[in-house]
Amino acid sequence: MLVLINLETAAARRAAMARQLDKLGLAFERVGVDLRHADAAGVRHEIAAGAPGLRFHTQALSNAEIGCWLSHLRAWERLRRSGKPACAVIEDDLRLAPEFGHALDVLSAQDRFDLVYLGTSSRNVSQRRFVQCGSLRVHEPVGVILNTWGYVVTRAYVERFFAEGLQHAGTDGDKPLCRIRLPIDHFLGGRGGPLRPRIGVLQPAVVEEDPVLGAASQIGPYTRRLDRLHLLQRMRRRVLTSSVGQLYYSTVYRYL
Repeated sequence: MLVLINLETAAARRAAMARQLDKLGLAFERVGVDLRHADAAGVRHEIAAGAPGLRFHTQALSNAEIGCWLSHLRAWERLRRSGKPACAVIEDDLRLAPEFGHALDVLSAQDRFDLVYLGTSSRNVSQRRFVQCGSLRVHEPVGVILNTWGYVVTRAYVERFFAEGLQHAGTDGDKPLCRIRLPIDHFLGGRGGPLRPRIGVLQPAVVEEDPVLGAASQIGPYTRRLDRLHLLQRMRRRVLTSSVGQLYYSTVYRYL
């Protein structure tokens, strides 16, 4: 099962991904919740419709980030209804490797991890600690993984997330408690507290960010937070892909 996160207005991105997936012979479903221009009432309506019982901190998260959360939750809900053991969720600004389909087949059958990243810009991944999944190696992260380009998530984790999330989303008198205050990439990547998944990172990766599409963020322009600034995002990319960055990570994380 494969779900593409893609907003209705992002037709060029959708076409680019469809061409790659068709070439690989892979069928996909599409979901996308666009709250970038929604008012407060619209945001509350979409949360009630897409994540009943869960609570989002609307001061800490932008509308665009809540829409991203709800898009992923819709994908997870489709997995729950399908009865399948796992599904792949990918964003719409990627380049797919020829081994992409094979990786989905193998990782959908594993149960060592709740979620396996198919690729990431985060370089803090142990080169020594890994699990062999058939012909694939899934490595342990050393720190937080900070993007959601693509991953395979198990239905067991999704069921736990919804069950425990609903259990924790209590009230203080008549005031709902805000339980989700982090963007989904930070939450899944290691900062989600008791609800965070057991994560692994596939190496070599089978997805990478498209340098053109990926540079045009659909969230950053609608989020007033320092880490979403285009300038900082661009600087981070340059550092990670520089020869100095590659030397540092290939040397230090070889022994971690």
